[in-house]
Amino acid sequence: MSGLGLALGGGGSKGVYQIGVWRAFRELGLHFEAIVGTSIGAINAALMVGTDYERSLELWQNLQMEQCLAFSQNQDLKSADLLSLKNANFLAREMFNQGGLNTQPLRDLLGKYISEESIRSSSVRFGLMTAIIPELTPQPLWIDQIPPGQLIDFIMASAHLPGLQPVKIGDRRFIDGGVIENVPVSMLRRMGLRRIIAVDLEQRPSLRGLIDDNTQMTFIHDKQNLGGFLDLTPEILQRNQQLGYLDAMKALGQLNGEFYTFKPSDYDALAKQYGQDNFFGLEQAALVYEIDRCIVYTADEFIERIRQRRNEVQRIYEQKRQALQIDNKLRAVASGQLKILKLLPPMKLAFLMELMTIVQQSGHAHKIPARLFSNLDAAAKALRAIPEDL
Repeated sequence: MSGLGLALGGGGSKGVYQIGVWRAFRELGLHFEAIVGTSIGAINAALMVGTDYERSLELWQNLQMEQCLAFSQNQDLKSADLLSLKNANFLAREMFNQGGLNTQPLRDLLGKYISEESIRSSSVRFGLMTAIIPELTPQPLWIDQIPPGQLIDFIMASAHLPGLQPVKIGDRRFIDGGVIENVPVSMLRRMGLRRIIAVDLEQRPSLRGLIDDNTQMTFIHDKQNLGGFLDLTPEILQRNQQLGYLDAMKALGQLNGEFYTFKPSDYDALAKQYGQDNFFGLEQAALVYEIDRCIVYTADEFIERIRQRRNEVQRIYEQKRQALQIDNKLRAVASGQLKILKLLPPMKLAFLMELMTIVQQSGHAHKIPARLFSNLDAAAKALRAIPEDL
């Protein structure tokens, strides 16, 4: 079978990333023979098969916590991420009062946006992954296996996380399909598809390297943490949607970059000018400096932004030198007595660059303790290759 299949993973509110991926698919004119999903991936799969893109985008852009969960008392949230430890007491009370968090609002919302009739009549086959409890029996289901009128029930079953009110259909109880297969590629492979795109919402995808036959796999995921599982902060949702779009365009060969995004010509220019290792270090430095990842950079723009941030951080480093006890820390490194380096990442990077300069100027083979500078070595070396003034 030569058709293209799409598998969408679970990940709560991080699922907005898959809407950005969908945008890339639309721009590139990709069409799928089947789309399957787990948990939030099942919701997005249903939207992709049976709902207009603009209407699906409307759902995600206007999403509020009260559209997902009903609380028995006034919301007293200490963080926009519902699962933050700051909200632990509130959540404990809610689960005790209601026997689990009440997801009726989400069920009602899905009923407004997901058309079971459209999905059943679509030429694109829809499927989802859930599991029967307490046995944890896998329950992969295609639309033709779901009784008429029960699509939303089974989507809710696929998305039933521990802590939510139980989902029971007939005499069976269900739990989130992520306990079985968070990105249900197996459903597509059993269908006979050998060209598959998998969208994983986790920072380190678990599927890579596990496909050992002739399946042509394309993985789309972000190499940074996309944030909280139930964080509906508008800025986070907007960022993750844009990252989904950019990561998809990179995975599909239209753009390039590890953590940041460039047109292929700009990527090649940077790799040629600085070398692949230093280019990687520059991206690491940009992460430390918290440079915006939602932009397609030209080579000059990227280097200029890093140079500006490096110089800004250096000024702050010099201004706070006494308060940060930098000279004492330098002596402690030289004597081998510094065990812990308590500095924020940008200041730690500036400190490492100063250490490198001291070692270079002294001509002695002082050993810089790598354990104090986890993942910063490549960034510091690359930054030293950029002149202060261009």
